[in-house]
Parts: sequence; C-alpha cells; structure tokens
Amino acid sequence: MILEGLSARAAGWVCMVAMATVVERRRRFNINDKIKELGTLLPKNMEGSSSELNGKDGRVNKGTILKGTVDYVKELKLEVSMLRRNDELVMALRNENAMLQKRVASKVEQQLSPSKDGIIGVTFYIFVDMCENNLQLENHANRLQSLRKELNYVKETDWQYDSVEKILGQN
Repeated sequence: MILEGLSARAAGWVCMVAMATVVERRRRFNINDKIKELGTLLPKNMEGSSSELNGKDGRVNKGTILKGTVDYVKELKLEVSMLRRNDELVMALRNENAMLQKRVASKVEQQLSPSKDGIIGVTFYIFVDMCENNLQLENHANRLQSLRKELNYVKETDWQYDSVEKILGQN
C-alpha cells in the first residue's frame, strides 16, 4: 500500500486530503449537473438559450445559462405581478358590477311599488333613474373596454427588462 512507509500522522493527512478531493469533485459534479438542468429548462426563444449555450469548443457555456436563467426568472416575476394586477382589476370590476346590479334591482323594486305621487310621478322617477342607470352602465362599459385594450396592449407588447424596470421604478 502507498501509506506503508509513512508515519501515522502523515498517513492521516494523506487520507484527509484524498477525502477532501473526493468531496470537492462531488460538489463540482452536482453544480455542473444543476447548471445543465437549468439550461434544459430555459425556453428555446430566450436570448442565450440555444446556440449561445454551446461555446466554440462545443461545451456548454455555464455563464450564459446562468444569465438566461436570471433573465427568465425576472421575466416570470414581471408576468406574475402583471397577472396579479389584472386579477385585482377584474375583482374590482366584478364588485362594481355587482353593486350596480343591486342598485338597479332596488330601483326597479322601488319603481314597481305603489307611490303616493301617483302614476305621473312614478313614471318621471323611472325615467330619471333609467337615465342615471344608463349613464352608469355606459361609464362601466367604457371602463371595461379601456381595461381590455390595456390588457391586450400588455399581451401584445414585447416587454424588455430595462424599460419595464424603469416603468415600475425598480433598479
């Protein structure tokens, strides 16, 4: 054996160095394996996800994979925040719609109940309430239409990280 001519202390030192080498090799292998896995998870249309992954010698470019992964995570975070904002807008519109429906239902109920003003008074109030309700519904429809346009614009626009971060005020 190689350790036969060494003292016990030196033999222990050699074993410790050999064990550290094995541990370090396993650590490097795990890191490289996870970087390769990240490279397979990147979408094909991402910058740095296809031909740039392989260097001139045909090996995987780890730096490009890591950069592409960071960019992709940033893109996903932005998309999540935009989806949350859209969900909040949809919920607000649903609440507003429910409120308007309740108001219309209560107005109709009031108009159908007998009134001391008589038929002419009831007809006048019905006409005024209908005008108010039509105006509110028209405003609501316009707001929905503008939100749909904004949502379509967001979907159709190719967001770049720099411009989006400037818009959101992030650094």
